[in-house]
Amino acid sequence: MKRAKFKLTRESFRYKEETILEIGGITVTAFRYSTGVRALRFSNSKGFIILLPFRGQQVWDAVFNGRRLTMESMYDEPMDVDNFLGTYGCFIMHCGARRMGCPGPEDDHPLHGELPYAKYNEVFIETGENEKGIYAGLSGVFHYNQAFQDKYDARPSVRFYENSGVFDFTIEVENLSNYPMDLMYMAHINFLPQLGTEIFQSPDWDQNAMKIRKSIPAHVRVQEGFIDFLEKLEKEPGLTKTIREEDMYDPEICFTFTDLKTSEDGKARFIQRHKDGSGDYVCYNPALLDRTTRWIMRTKNQKAFGLALPATCESEGYSAEKAKGNIKIIEPGASVLFEIEVGYLEPEETENIIKYINK
Repeated sequence: MKRAKFKLTRESFRYKEETILEIGGITVTAFRYSTGVRALRFSNSKGFIILLPFRGQQVWDAVFNGRRLTMESMYDEPMDVDNFLGTYGCFIMHCGARRMGCPGPEDDHPLHGELPYAKYNEVFIETGENEKGIYAGLSGVFHYNQAFQDKYDARPSVRFYENSGVFDFTIEVENLSNYPMDLMYMAHINFLPQLGTEIFQSPDWDQNAMKIRKSIPAHVRVQEGFIDFLEKLEKEPGLTKTIREEDMYDPEICFTFTDLKTSEDGKARFIQRHKDGSGDYVCYNPALLDRTTRWIMRTKNQKAFGLALPATCESEGYSAEKAKGNIKIIEPGASVLFEIEVGYLEPEETENIIKYINK
């Protein structure tokens, strides 16, 4: 099958959901939420994902075999705002690319940078076939150009396959300036944590491989007993192998993996296995994404599980990460590509990959 690509405009989206593409076992529909935010639904026989083509190219939602993968949030629909916390509840978003993380006292950048709610003017539907099968996907170009600062293009892409609940989530960042550019990037993946699930991962479960974040972001409120729980997990990170009711993930717990063991193919793999045997899945090559974060939150308003957030740095903001030596550099005219596989595994697929991880 030959690859094809066509451009979408904002005028293509109406409040009534309409089919705009059918290819193989994939159907793509376009619609607007009541808030006015444009969206695309990519569906196959297993389920669907919803993408926001003009707002960050986020994966807003994902449902497979009747199970919603996406975090529980305070928003039923994406809001048409630029404020990160004003519409937080997506399944996956790009963070960065110049700055990322929770800004500290010395920082002036927004929470997680400019990419989460970047406005895209160039948006494309792409189709084709590769070794994984027939796919339909979304791509676009975000142009960043600030006088006396940086100039770059971000080109994200999602490829959704006709017979799979796992899709490709990628982004390429190209430095268009004549000067080197600081790079901070994270793929912020927000699964729904379920009580009694089991976690399997390539890295070890000890404090040498999993470093807990003890700093508290400015937007987070801490309840009594939380610091004691942090200190307990610092010594025994393996307690998080299972999501339990009694554990205090309010407001949130963050780990950074410092020893990302990989399989023979050079990839790290992470699974949340549910009681029905199905799995939530993240897979990537940590050669560039070498500072993976795990984020767990179970509050009365929000529940989210960042099983693995592949990143180039930790999430404490520019000044803190620069002091640690975690800022990457893109040279003038150079680019970097990040590729991640993420989504839903059938029970048999889940067990096969768990065996692979354990081996």
